[in-house]
Amino acid sequence: MSLRETYKTKSGFVYELLRERIVTGEWSQGTSIIVASVARELGVSAIPVREAMKQLQAEGLVVLEPHRGARVTVFDPKKIVEVMSIRGALEGYAARVALPFIDETALADLRRKVDDMAKFVDVGDADRLVAANKEFHRKIYAMGPFPMLNEMIFKLWDGGAYSRIVFAFRPERIRSVHREHLSILDAIERREENELEQLIRVHKTGFAEVLCEITAKNQPDVR
Repeated sequence: MSLRETYKTKSGFVYELLRERIVTGEWSQGTSIIVASVARELGVSAIPVREAMKQLQAEGLVVLEPHRGARVTVFDPKKIVEVMSIRGALEGYAARVALPFIDETALADLRRKVDDMAKFVDVGDADRLVAANKEFHRKIYAMGPFPMLNEMIFKLWDGGAYSRIVFAFRPERIRSVHREHLSILDAIERREENELEQLIRVHKTGFAEVLCEITAKNQPDVR
């Protein structure tokens, strides 16, 4: 059976193939992607290629620019470190001040969310893990007394893009991320506010470190 026959749709086939080229470094950062050329190469129309591009854009792997076409995303290490450092500080503090308000009902819900994440890790479902991760953190911060702090955090939130990018390039990281969630939950259960704040900070800066490694190994195409 050919690679193409293993996918139910043409767009699925195109998506998997292009995604593989990006995460393996065959297409480096900044590489232009010409829809018509890809369509000719793969023997499909432009429609499934465009659909695949939209999916890759949602994962943060491709940037679609009006009248300019598509390019593999170029990561800015300085911006990544800045955003994730600020998020780590804000989210760590948000978790700390929320801790006294996390009652047994909320704690039980957090446990269920962590259990769900374990299931997604076992089957390698990074997309559902990203969504569950977001809900886990939202639940914690929403318990806190400062709505303005939550607004600041969610304005900085990348919509899952950084997480998706990390899991695309480093799929094995889903297990270490889950272990971090277990540690965060444990700190909440033991009411250790200092430890909880620090764990959240490390959780966020860890993503920045991995993204910077990915950037260093997959430098922009200067052609």
